[in-house]
Amino acid sequence: MIKKRVNIDGFAMPDHLVQVPELLKKLTPYVMASLVLFTTLVWPTIGHAENAINLAVGGNGPSPRIAGDIDSWTALAILLLSITTAWAFNYKAPIVRGFGSVLAASGCLAVACWFFWFVIGSGFLENPKPNQTPLDSAKPALLWMQGSIALLAGLFLLFVARRQFASNKTLVLSVDNEKQRYGRVSRFLHWTIAILFLALIPMGIFASIIPEGTEYRNAYYVVHKTLGVVVFALLLIRLLWNRMSKRPELDPSLKPYERKLAHGVHIALYGMMIAIPVTGFVMTSFHGYPTFFFIWELEPLWAPSDTATLIWGTLHKYLLPYLLYLILGAHILGALKHHFVDKHSAAFKRMVG
Repeated sequence: MIKKRVNIDGFAMPDHLVQVPELLKKLTPYVMASLVLFTTLVWPTIGHAENAINLAVGGNGPSPRIAGDIDSWTALAILLLSITTAWAFNYKAPIVRGFGSVLAASGCLAVACWFFWFVIGSGFLENPKPNQTPLDSAKPALLWMQGSIALLAGLFLLFVARRQFASNKTLVLSVDNEKQRYGRVSRFLHWTIAILFLALIPMGIFASIIPEGTEYRNAYYVVHKTLGVVVFALLLIRLLWNRMSKRPELDPSLKPYERKLAHGVHIALYGMMIAIPVTGFVMTSFHGYPTFFFIWELEPLWAPSDTATLIWGTLHKYLLPYLLYLILGAHILGALKHHFVDKHSAAFKRMVG
């Protein structure tokens, strides 16, 4: 039997690669490679789990950088995975968009494996760092919820990838935003920021419950702060790009109150993405700790202050995160409602199609 070949962006691709019988062969290597990479990066921390549980009794000690700068390499790996996924999501060839969905699924499944294997195994959900406020007692439940959502999202994205691999629809996007949909630059920035921001949430929660003195506790802060700086920088670029390229108009099928709500949620999300890293930086500085950016460290810009740490810490660790959960949930549920309930396919495709 002669296999036909199709030409995609100058590359001859056999059409059997996008057929359903071969999908499992296509998906498995990417998923396994991502999980192996993730396991390799976190393996140095696994051996310290027993000591970490003992330190949860109340021991104290220094939190040095991990040997070999594994923390910085982990941050770089997450950043590169996010960039590649965002780029592939909106590539014109469906096979590449499918690869982007596989990468996103791999990231979600890696988060789920991290939670169900390492976080639960560490014992910190039962023996966390002593609570500073009653709200800290909700953190184990939040991690359970986020780990479960990551698992479901990973499985769903594999289903999406399957459909994309079987599709022959080419996506043609301009660099600038169009009247009815976002352009390539906005989409790249949106998904890169979104992926990094969603990765920061469970990472930050877990870092805050790791007992003082745990050897790898500081490594989580290195990754968390590094990616926080990157998100803040990308957000500034996104805001500048919005000034240069006008955002698309809202779907005309939306009701007046839906248009106002959508506009308010977008503004609130931008506000959260600015406020959370800023308050985190100020809190860290007043606490007397450096701000990390890969292998570099920025020392505090002002003298330590318990009062200022309490104020900014309340904003960064409690008030803003819980507001973010509500706003982000409204944003996601609103998009799903428009697509699946109201059948406003154009609203959903402004950023994903």
